[in-house]
Amino acid sequence: MTTSVSIELNYDLAAWDLHPPLAAGLRRAQRQGRPVLVSAVRPLPPSDPLTFFARDSAKMRDRLFWTSPTDGLAMAGIGAVGTIETAGARRFAAANTAWRDYCADALIDAAPGVAGTGPVLIGGFAFDPQRPTTPLWGAYPAGRLVLPRYLYTQVEDTYWLTINTILHPDSTLAAEIQSIACELPVLERTNGVSSQLALPNQALVVEDALPAQEWMAVVRSLVQQLQHGNLEKIVLARECYVSGVQPFNPATVLEQLRADYPGCFHFAVARGDQCFLGASPERLVRLREGAVWATSLAGSIQRGATEDEDRRLGAALLASAKDREEHAIVVRALASALADLCVDLAVPDTPTLMKVRNVQHLFTPISGRVAGTRSILEFIERLHPTPAVGGTPRDVALRLIREREKMDRGWYAGPIGWLDARGEGEFAVAIRSALLGGATAALFAGCGIVADSDPASEYAESQLKLRPLLAALGRSIQ
Repeated sequence: MTTSVSIELNYDLAAWDLHPPLAAGLRRAQRQGRPVLVSAVRPLPPSDPLTFFARDSAKMRDRLFWTSPTDGLAMAGIGAVGTIETAGARRFAAANTAWRDYCADALIDAAPGVAGTGPVLIGGFAFDPQRPTTPLWGAYPAGRLVLPRYLYTQVEDTYWLTINTILHPDSTLAAEIQSIACELPVLERTNGVSSQLALPNQALVVEDALPAQEWMAVVRSLVQQLQHGNLEKIVLARECYVSGVQPFNPATVLEQLRADYPGCFHFAVARGDQCFLGASPERLVRLREGAVWATSLAGSIQRGATEDEDRRLGAALLASAKDREEHAIVVRALASALADLCVDLAVPDTPTLMKVRNVQHLFTPISGRVAGTRSILEFIERLHPTPAVGGTPRDVALRLIREREKMDRGWYAGPIGWLDARGEGEFAVAIRSALLGGATAALFAGCGIVADSDPASEYAESQLKLRPLLAALGRSIQ
């Protein structure tokens, strides 16, 4: 059983003196005759952003969470003053244009150079906008990015609160300040985040959406096509449904994932009673101060029970011709996609190992410098879906996934992350993920299929990839 904690964050409007930036924003809106975004950033006492995420109110049904394993950055957003929803093949470009319009006349009252503060969009995109959406994913369109009303940011040992508002020419300062004064105390209420890791000890019922033998039969048919067709690799995903006695608490699940997988990206996008969350080891792309990073993560094997066994398994993965070729396909595709967007592109010749709690992957980091001025959404448009989650050739693989996979991936394996007013930020690939709703959850995992793939081995690998979320939901995994 969890115990709630509440940390006083000392929201002191008088000390913060929000009147000057709000007044300046209102004058700008009146002068230009159109709405203006005002973003004010103020320091706060230390607290866990996950505790902020766990605070909920009936008026603020959007909740967002993000952590990066490399730079001490964690963000939690509550409420929405604006959303950008897009669809179709040009959804990334459409989102980029809409965000530029938001930020064109924005008044930003913030300390310069603090990542993840000021106007920040958090959200994600579906894996495939051309596949019809099923009711399971009805709350998650092909693209949805949220500008939070309140954003709590931790950067190493500093803590910040961003307050975003849209002022119209007929807005009044008194009404806006009163609204903030009424909303902030609500954010002091916790919603069940625990002071120590404590998952409900409940029995879970787990059921494959597609029976194992049927899924392996699809793998077998794809292997035949790989051996005789124009396809190099395809990723086949599978889905399972989990039900418990008690509702799943997203904050508690995230807390467990942070403890078990500290080297991963942790993310959550909650809409009302649903929450899509996960712990992904795979960066899609990061853009910061003109530097670009991407990651090839393909080829997997389990961890060993002892150090010697772990080393033997890792060596076997590095020596596996099947896994090395699967990995090389991804590296080649990423390098090709980034070549004309970057200068000084660095691509290591051989992969290393990335080890997380229950699995180790072949890993190749790719880096470069931006050629000109770019938004991270431009890189996402070029990169997604990588062969690590789709296949190659891309169009052939996507067509076959739509025909053979027999499920709606929704946001699984899509880009998820954040970007700021300059178009910089970071997105991960939304793997090791689940969609929660009350006492039920849908979990997802995928495997890269190549010409010499074995269906039973691929199914076993997918089971391995489901274990992080099953354990975080409260099921003991040996």
